[in-house]
Amino acid sequence: MVKTSSIIFIAVSFLLSGMLPIILAFTFHRKLKFLWKSVLIGALIFLIFQVLTRVPIIGYLSQKIWFKEFQMKHFVLYGFLLSLTAGLCEEIGRFIGFKFFLQNHLTWGNGIGYGIGHGGLESVTFVGINYLIYLITSIVINTGHSLPSVFQPAMSLLIQTPSYQFLLGGIERVFALTVQIGFSLIVLYAVKNRKISFLFLAILLHTLLDFTAVLISRNVLLAESVVGIFAIISFMWILKSRKYLEVNTSPMQK
Repeated sequence: MVKTSSIIFIAVSFLLSGMLPIILAFTFHRKLKFLWKSVLIGALIFLIFQVLTRVPIIGYLSQKIWFKEFQMKHFVLYGFLLSLTAGLCEEIGRFIGFKFFLQNHLTWGNGIGYGIGHGGLESVTFVGINYLIYLITSIVINTGHSLPSVFQPAMSLLIQTPSYQFLLGGIERVFALTVQIGFSLIVLYAVKNRKISFLFLAILLHTLLDFTAVLISRNVLLAESVVGIFAIISFMWILKSRKYLEVNTSPMQK
């Protein structure tokens, strides 16, 4: 049987990762009047550069013996390259999105919309769908229905995993979505003010966050704490960036 607390935390994490981005999109659209196009472009860029390109390539390479050996023998270097490719793909993708598809709509509000689309699709595809499957599977298990043997690993995971870890998944997605919006605004500033250095800054910060998370991934609480710190800094930047994006004032001049 799956613990009741686990099912509750799975449901909460599903709401945070699968439903919250949608709620935020409609809520902030009403408040900020950003274009739905910005949300769509953010989601499409993430879909193309991550879901349809980077992730399949890594998946393909992971089947190769030489790649598996490299991963085991050079874990730190592997983690860095994995983090760097994530930073490059996502931030260059953002740059393309703002530069070529939102070039006439480079406002703070549309930057928020883009970040919600980008981070929201990431949240739904990488976490929300999994938690929905966890929730359905948990209910089936606890109602006494039998499942095919292919579900045995999932059943073991749901029964044996400490309940609090299911909650961490949803909290981490809230942190990550905040960070994704923050990165979007950095790249928006780079495009709007023609300061390519801010694109490099976004790539550097993205790589640093992912690489740090990889290095301490065995300590789940510590890893989530690091993401939380980045989220707090990102939230402060989100609030402060409005004046930098409404007037051509560089934060480096303050």
